[in-house]
Amino acid sequence: MSFGEKLQQLRKEKGLSQEDLAYQLNVSRQAVSKWESQNGYPEMEKMILISELFQVSLDYLLKEDYDDSFQKTDTSYYLMSKQKIDDYIQIKKSFALKMALSVSFMILGLLIPILCSNTPYETWSGFGFLIIIDISIFVIMVAALSKNPYQNIEDQEIKMSFSDLQELQEQYHQFHSHLTLAIAGSVLLIIVSLACVALLTETHFANSQWIPAQFMLCVAIAVFFFIYYGILDGVYKFLVHNKEYVKDKQIQKQQSSIFGITMPLAAMLYCVMGLTWNWWHPGWIIFPITAFISLGIDYLIHRK
Repeated sequence: MSFGEKLQQLRKEKGLSQEDLAYQLNVSRQAVSKWESQNGYPEMEKMILISELFQVSLDYLLKEDYDDSFQKTDTSYYLMSKQKIDDYIQIKKSFALKMALSVSFMILGLLIPILCSNTPYETWSGFGFLIIIDISIFVIMVAALSKNPYQNIEDQEIKMSFSDLQELQEQYHQFHSHLTLAIAGSVLLIIVSLACVALLTETHFANSQWIPAQFMLCVAIAVFFFIYYGILDGVYKFLVHNKEYVKDKQIQKQQSSIFGITMPLAAMLYCVMGLTWNWWHPGWIIFPITAFISLGIDYLIHRK
């Protein structure tokens, strides 16, 4: 077989389109098509990448009379160049920001029924809250369903140059210090907020809507940092500790997100309480309680 025929066979065995292979090799689709139609050969650097990607020798690729009964290893991995690493991190940062803002926006939506309590707008406040929930869910769905060229690589091992790995390890070290500050600051914010609620309820502000409002604001800020930095921590773990990450993900593959179950149920229950019994306040307390219980369960499930 010629090089072009071998390349086409290997590509199809791996389930890759010409466009997929071109993306992994950082070339155009036309270049892959040209190679497969035997109108040219890739440069040696690309030839080595092809060899590593399909787990075959250069001799097999280049020699037409090479024995076709070659043995391939079962190892399958994705080659990450510096550009792909940067692209992957940027895509995940954008995703993390959208998810964190959307969930925080849901929590902030609770301010509408809380602040409108005992006002002429109280009846309509529930509908305002539902509109915010709908917008937030729409943004989450768009972010989750958006086309991502890297969406399938988290189920397989990756390889990169040693210099790229060293640079990533340094980035992860710097990120981890920011993560620690963000989590510690968020927890402190919640504690201070709870203390303010406890103190103010003993004063003439006890019946004020501003007490639960400030608490929900603090919860929204804390949840934003939890989600944003939590997602990015997973990104760096995937890149830096790839083998362990892939192994853990395979074990957890059948597990669903706790938040995907508990938060919609909490929102449904809150709307029922508000629209049926007008319990917008103090019914809002169901959200922080659900959030912290879900975080605890999720941690117990996914801890190493």
